[in-house]
Amino acid sequence: MTTSLLQIVHSYTRKHADGTGIAMTSVPGLHLVEGTSPTELEHAIVKPLLCLVLQGAKRVSIGGRDHAFTAGDSMIVTTSAPTVSRISEATIAKPYLAVALVLEPTVIADLNRVIATITTRSKNSGESPDADLEQAVFRLVKLLDRPDSLAVLQHQLVREIHYWLLMGKHGRAIGELGLPDGQVRRIGRAIALLHRAYADHLSIDQLAAEAGMGRSAFHRHFRAVTSVTPLQFQKQLRLIEARRQMLEKGKTASRAAFDVGYQSVSQFSREYARMFGRPPVSDRNAASRERVGSAGTTDYFETTDY
Repeated sequence: MTTSLLQIVHSYTRKHADGTGIAMTSVPGLHLVEGTSPTELEHAIVKPLLCLVLQGAKRVSIGGRDHAFTAGDSMIVTTSAPTVSRISEATIAKPYLAVALVLEPTVIADLNRVIATITTRSKNSGESPDADLEQAVFRLVKLLDRPDSLAVLQHQLVREIHYWLLMGKHGRAIGELGLPDGQVRRIGRAIALLHRAYADHLSIDQLAAEAGMGRSAFHRHFRAVTSVTPLQFQKQLRLIEARRQMLEKGKTASRAAFDVGYQSVSQFSREYARMFGRPPVSDRNAASRERVGSAGTTDYFETTDY
């Protein structure tokens, strides 16, 4: 089954992957990934997700802990957390290939209710649901080029994938995503606010109110869930978004800094360099060179954008 899934993912990414190697799909939260060479470090704040590595290797740091994933491994993230990752093993002949699916709390909540009435996880304690999970992922990916069938079957296949995850070794942690009054979901509401209003000044009191918690309890639970403080989380959101705006939209460092909520360009530059390892102008100029190079021209590049 792994070989079949690998082949169909490779075929799809060759047709649909963008310049970054990501092939989005019509299934919400599902995307396929291809990498033909090792990459630099990538900073992101990921949602809870499942990632099946089919070929190649990737290194991921979450909450200060480093993890290595190779072919056949499953990466399961059960909280929205800052990550630093890089594809560590990939070639043109044997690219890195993976399937990623964002986990849906509403689906998990419904399955929690059903599972509670008909079975217990202990009854499956001697069984491994990994093969069943892979088969469900394979059937879903196989339908991507059959849109009529996908429209009918995708919801039940996504639901089946979540079911097998709940039956697996990470089932308890995944099940907490579906608890409406659980700490993960309540912190998730504050995280959603941070995503919506990352450029605004949001106080701890505002975020705590969104989560339905007291100030001190919120701060403690936020760090336990995400591994960082709310201020650190927002800072990383801003820097990641500013970098995207510079690389993809060609904004100057100063314009991007102000647009994501910074009042001081010098502070932005210091924090950007601390996070990404080089000043923002270096990233922007490198992206500009790539755009001009791909267009076959040799225009002059600025060395500063203040």
